[in-house]
Amino acid sequence: MRLARTPTIQRPPLPNAPQNLSYTATADSVTVKWDPVDGATSYKVYRGEAKNLDAEVTGPPHTLTGIAADTQLTVNVTAVNAAGESTMSQIVTRTTAS
Repeated sequence: MRLARTPTIQRPPLPNAPQNLSYTATADSVTVKWDPVDGATSYKVYRGEAKNLDAEVTGPPHTLTGIAADTQLTVNVTAVNAAGESTMSQIVTRTTAS
């Protein structure tokens, strides 16, 4: 009797968390930029203390809109690849212009 071989599928390691986040704020939006992560296929941008998903994008930058003037906003980003989602980036809080 011959045993069938099951191919081994190598998954990439989880991506690193995005680094060097920077923000630009206007009266009604915040644009966040970060350094691209090797092996990442997309990025998830989270907003607020509750870390609500704002968008999944293919690369930096991303602009969060619909924010009231003089509002403090927390944003962080994760990198995604076939293995899953990285840990969250450093959290940085910005206030929109008044």
